[in-house]
Amino acid sequence: MWTTLDLALATGRPVQVVAVLEPPPLVAGAYGFVAPIHAVWNDCRDALLARVRNQIYDVVGRDPGWPIAIHRGSTAVKIAAASESFDAALIVMGLGHHNRIDRALGSETALHTLRAARRPLLAVPTVDTPLPRRAVVGIDFSTASVEAAKLAIELVPSLTSLLLVHVTPRWDLQPKAYAKWRSDYDRALAPALDRVIEELEAPAGVTLTTMISDGKPTPALLSAAKESVADMIVVGSQGLGFLDRMLVGSTASGIIRGAEVAVFALPTAALAAHASAPASEDACTIGT
Repeated sequence: MWTTLDLALATGRPVQVVAVLEPPPLVAGAYGFVAPIHAVWNDCRDALLARVRNQIYDVVGRDPGWPIAIHRGSTAVKIAAASESFDAALIVMGLGHHNRIDRALGSETALHTLRAARRPLLAVPTVDTPLPRRAVVGIDFSTASVEAAKLAIELVPSLTSLLLVHVTPRWDLQPKAYAKWRSDYDRALAPALDRVIEELEAPAGVTLTTMISDGKPTPALLSAAKESVADMIVVGSQGLGFLDRMLVGSTASGIIRGAEVAVFALPTAALAAHASAPASEDACTIGT
């Protein structure tokens, strides 16, 4: 909540709170039993609304006057749909890293939302997470990875430094062939990263540095974030790069489940939507 409040104050964007009530599974239909969910829907909705209002007040310390929308259905699907209907610039949600169960549930909800959404997502580990200042950005030279960095700079104005991390792929080649390929690859990397820095057009006060790493993407990014004392990891997804696999497979789970800091993620669908639409003035925060 603090992240959302700080973002709203820093950017001047309005906040829309979304809470989702998932219906209970009806597993006894074959025996003629149907849980009367409609009979208690109003009570459940009212209880959830009160809980969300109390949570906002407890964290923020006052009533910020944010509108709250209550939906029923799949949490990830409803959050993604709400971000579209509100024309949100950003989805903000928690990772639930207080204990093992909350962390697992929060991480899975964030992953499902990321796959369903057409908007950038900022997932934060705790309710009192401050606005990020230092970010690690995964760069594989895809459009999505560069666009994710651009949007992070635009939507998180508190950032003062970005460490652009490129993880060199390891090909299964004969030693001599790999050494030749690696020499050519390394020689092209510095100019390519320089072009990325030029394209980002970071505002004054934002420092851009680069880092080349070996190994697997998930531990490389997590390690870079820890070593650089970063507040946020930025990732994008498109094409055949490692970030594409990250957002649809096990590496995505590794980043979101393993990160002790905020994660700013741009799914492929969000990239297409952002390219075809003007910048929005809205922000969307998610309460569950």
